[in-house]
Amino acid sequence: MIKYDSIECSEADEVLLFIKNGYPVWDNKKKFRRFTVVKNEMTHLSKVYSDEYFFSGKDGYPNYYGEKDILVNRGIYYAQIIQKYSKPGKILDVGCAAGFILKGFESCGWESYGIEPNATMSAYGKHELNLDIYTGSLENFYSDNKFDLISLIQVIGHFYDIDKAFDHISHLLNENGLVLVESWNMKSLIARVFGKHWHGYSPPSVINWFSDESITKLFSSYGFKLIDSGYPIKQINLNHALSILKHNVSNLLFNNRLMDYIAKSFGKSVINYPPVDLKWYIFKKL
Repeated sequence: MIKYDSIECSEADEVLLFIKNGYPVWDNKKKFRRFTVVKNEMTHLSKVYSDEYFFSGKDGYPNYYGEKDILVNRGIYYAQIIQKYSKPGKILDVGCAAGFILKGFESCGWESYGIEPNATMSAYGKHELNLDIYTGSLENFYSDNKFDLISLIQVIGHFYDIDKAFDHISHLLNENGLVLVESWNMKSLIARVFGKHWHGYSPPSVINWFSDESITKLFSSYGFKLIDSGYPIKQINLNHALSILKHNVSNLLFNNRLMDYIAKSFGKSVINYPPVDLKWYIFKKL
């Protein structure tokens, strides 16, 4: 038997692929994903998604507030995709941070609600953007509201309890409700080329990884049907891109002094993230 913390699986079910940042990354086809195990669920969110995550770079953001306009436009972009399948109604954005993407949906007519574990971010959204944001995780969120759309933009990889998260999604959605997902594709060419050094493998921030096939099977197992997918038009500022490179790529390939000069001179410039390892999906509740 393979055992890690409280999880036991037979060797036929579960394969240890590698260790990343001290965390074992398992592959389990029965669970339709690769994953690692959170050692302490009670402190996981507060430690991983502290203010440092939003303002110090590395696996997070060098300055989350600096990407406000980009993220509002991203919300508008996704609202325009969703309008092919649903008229505006109630949206619940899970992991909404300061609520910038929600404001994009709101500008397109959606009644906007959010969930965010970081208290600084949720407070900003409440007080500066006048949004209804719950401070916590989807796994511990309960509401009598029913939603027409639940968005999981760069979030499904962070769930520490997939079963509980999906139970809540099913309960919170209206009949025929939609789930919008944006997620890394672990079977993309760039992910296969870089292997364990692919930037998507970044525990303890990201703890679940999916492919096109596995994410579709996962949602199907919980009663959802894939109705559309594609590669997002995603923009980030150059500072964010350089922060990712510095944290995930060997110093032998990049000159830190040169990168610091580029960041200082051009860091606020907006660039398109190449459509290589990131996808969006729309699932419908059956």
